[in-house]
Amino acid sequence: MRYRNSIFLVLFLFIVSCNKADKLDPSRADYVTNDQTNPPTELDTWLYNSFTLPYNIQVKYRWDASETPISKILVPPAPTKVLPVMDVVKKVWIDPYVSIAGENFIKKYCPKQFVLTGSASYNPDGTFTLGTAEGGRKIVLYVVNDFVKTDHYSVTEMIHTIEHEFAHILHQNISYPGEFKELTTGLYTPNWGFVSLSQARAQGFITSYAMLSPDEDFVEMISMMLVEGKKGYEGILDCQTTAASRQILRKKEELVVRYFREAYNIDFYQLQTKVQEAIQAIAPPENEGEELPPVFDIWGLDKQNKAIRFDLTTMNEPASFVSRYTYDNARLHAVGLNLDYSFKLVYIGEEEVALKLYYSKPDSEPREYFEATFYFFVTKKPNGTVTLEFYNSDENGAYLNEQLGANDILDFFANQTFTINWLPSCGTTQYVGFYPVKSPGNYCFGVPGN
Repeated sequence: MRYRNSIFLVLFLFIVSCNKADKLDPSRADYVTNDQTNPPTELDTWLYNSFTLPYNIQVKYRWDASETPISKILVPPAPTKVLPVMDVVKKVWIDPYVSIAGENFIKKYCPKQFVLTGSASYNPDGTFTLGTAEGGRKIVLYVVNDFVKTDHYSVTEMIHTIEHEFAHILHQNISYPGEFKELTTGLYTPNWGFVSLSQARAQGFITSYAMLSPDEDFVEMISMMLVEGKKGYEGILDCQTTAASRQILRKKEELVVRYFREAYNIDFYQLQTKVQEAIQAIAPPENEGEELPPVFDIWGLDKQNKAIRFDLTTMNEPASFVSRYTYDNARLHAVGLNLDYSFKLVYIGEEEVALKLYYSKPDSEPREYFEATFYFFVTKKPNGTVTLEFYNSDENGAYLNEQLGANDILDFFANQTFTINWLPSCGTTQYVGFYPVKSPGNYCFGVPGN
């Protein structure tokens, strides 16, 4: 269904010129400068004492374009995000390994440089990269500016990236068992981005990205078992796999545990416990073990969370909803565009939300990125249901909806009445489900955030 704007907004563009000779105020907390003659800040001293001195790890956050792909449009990290990010890196990644394998293990195998980048690194197929490991010597962390230290999802997403990249370093030093590659041979595909999480797990893969290659499969097993912990991992196996795929994943788990024991003399389950203890200390799942509050007590304009975030690469969305993304992405592909796998529904007023979709033009140089926004009035009814009334979109939203006909995701939300409630979860992350009153089985879900 196509939706046309019912309200026309007149946009006034004010162009403010600035004097090129004006200098940035060096006292600003978020001012990033690569001038190495500046005296070290308190942050620099903390990074040196926490990473460089004990482990010979350099943490580079001042912008240096030579450290990142020149073909990418990236932004610097906000210095106010650096300490929270690296404090979590130390407590959740380094400290558990040190407590089990010793300082010499980290000194020997850890990357010698962390480079922090504020934004994500988008790929030509519409996916985006959260981190990379270069030759075992450098880890680049992206999306630093979105990090929230107290948010469980934010912490586990970042630690997943680090554990993933460090696992690459480990298997590049000592190879994992060859039989691992035989468990799902013939199922690996470069088109993993078109495979839903539920489809991947039904074939014996812990994530969709694990389907890219045996190496990615192996490190995804490691990172997922560590960040989910025993409870979360067992929950995934119990309710998101078939009997056959569960058996495959159990065998992969067995080989991972054996590899850590034989290659590095590390008890993997003990490491898993240490990582979980660190995550729980920093960002425990909201209301774990308690009755969850009503969704609208924590989601709203002035509430703890303004947005519900959706991500088809990490969330096991129903096939009916995945097909909506597939349809919309195909419409964009027809004109040389890619639709991002993540989007969000965010409060912009007391009774208004905006659906924000993201897409890109991969063949442009430099690559262009776009945001399409659709606006809804929120009406809460006495029976507890909620109606989202579509009333407008920005220019990019109108382009996707009216010109390309990429409106299946929009169609799910627009002018529909929902029961919005917590979704029963198999793991540790709490999800908010959107259940259409007319067809509650064709639901979708996301995580609270900002």
